[in-house]
Amino acid sequence: MLLLTTTLFFSCKKFLDPQPVNAVSDENPIFDLTSTQTALRGVYRGLGNTGYYGESWVTLGFFPSGDIKNLTTGGASNVVVVNYRADDANFSTTWNAIYVVINRANNVISKVPTVTDPLLTPALKKQYVGEAKFIRALCYFDLARGWGGVQLVLDPTTSLSSIPNRSRSTLDETYDQVLKDLEEAELLLPVGAAVNRIRVTQETVWALRARLHLYRQEWALADQYATKLINSPNYKLNAPYNSWFANSVIASQESIFELEFSAQNPSTIRAQMQHPSRGGTYRYAPTDAFVQLLKDKNISGGRRALIDSVTQTGITQWFGNLYYRNPATDPAYIFRIAEMYLIRAEARAHEGDLTGSLSDLNAVRTRAGVPISSSSTDTDLLLDIENERRVEFALEPHRWFDLVRTGRAKVVLEALNTATKVDPWENVFPIPQQQVKLDPNLRQNPGY
Repeated sequence: MLLLTTTLFFSCKKFLDPQPVNAVSDENPIFDLTSTQTALRGVYRGLGNTGYYGESWVTLGFFPSGDIKNLTTGGASNVVVVNYRADDANFSTTWNAIYVVINRANNVISKVPTVTDPLLTPALKKQYVGEAKFIRALCYFDLARGWGGVQLVLDPTTSLSSIPNRSRSTLDETYDQVLKDLEEAELLLPVGAAVNRIRVTQETVWALRARLHLYRQEWALADQYATKLINSPNYKLNAPYNSWFANSVIASQESIFELEFSAQNPSTIRAQMQHPSRGGTYRYAPTDAFVQLLKDKNISGGRRALIDSVTQTGITQWFGNLYYRNPATDPAYIFRIAEMYLIRAEARAHEGDLTGSLSDLNAVRTRAGVPISSSSTDTDLLLDIENERRVEFALEPHRWFDLVRTGRAKVVLEALNTATKVDPWENVFPIPQQQVKLDPNLRQNPGY
């Protein structure tokens, strides 16, 4: 028994000692240039976690859109029909994943300024802290649009004894913190840096500011920051539509910020939406009605490329085709230039600039290869923009949040009959039940 125990101990120790190249521990100290870069890489990796932009957060954005059907049993079926439950693992997985990223960002923000390694120059310190502040801003923005006001934790949590005693902030207070981080990040990041679509730059900050101001209905600011991206020589709407996600040189001109994956750090979202004949698990698919919409050339045009089909034994099965290569090469798209055009179009419609709004909308429609809009009232234009966002971002995390922020979730989804009833409290997700039980400061959203 002693020999067996000793053998097992040393075998396990030998197995556990080597660290995979891609493993990043939250407990590793930040004390020099290399450890700082490792810590920052861990923040980016957290964004691509399966619980965040690697899968779960993305699906929360389009599962309840009315355009997706669930092909499995379990919690996802409740999300698809907007029957939200506080004990649903989809919500707890995402909530936990986002707060992990926040804590990693907090470590970089708080510790990097004190590092004394001469290789970590003041300019690099500013850049790395700026990147971490942007990522923390993105995390809190996503939490806010998903759950409303949340607990704002701005210092690293290093042990159970250091867990902060925080009540939930209001939605406005949460968005205020997002804005504060973005303003500080913009000042810290290098001016005029070369475009880098997998690292945060000042232009990445502008993209989130445009989106944030849209959600806060600050139309002039949304217009201003979207314009900064549209006027940048680094981004361009490319035709045909699928060129931005196809494996081609011009694809990068569409993307403002994306996450890269590899064989060691794969994204799971491709497998979930792809058909088994393409190596996927096929857990969800576009509804029959949405397939017909995307097949309509006058509505979808080139966006028909977002779906594909396989016919077996006379039965045709449709599936999402945005992520169609292998996990080592398919990125997760967070900001695209098409979104900036549609943000500015919406902002200008609200500002009364119908000509400018129509021009931006038609730029996106022309790229997609569909007839231009001739709407002449703000009401018609805003409906056109809503419908354009529906097909343009069919498999990206926008549709549900678009319907909520415009107050149209109930009327649209009940009309589609994908959700028999959308109750008012379901405009925000339930706080995970386990988190509420563990933390007396964390109050559940009303209705759950």
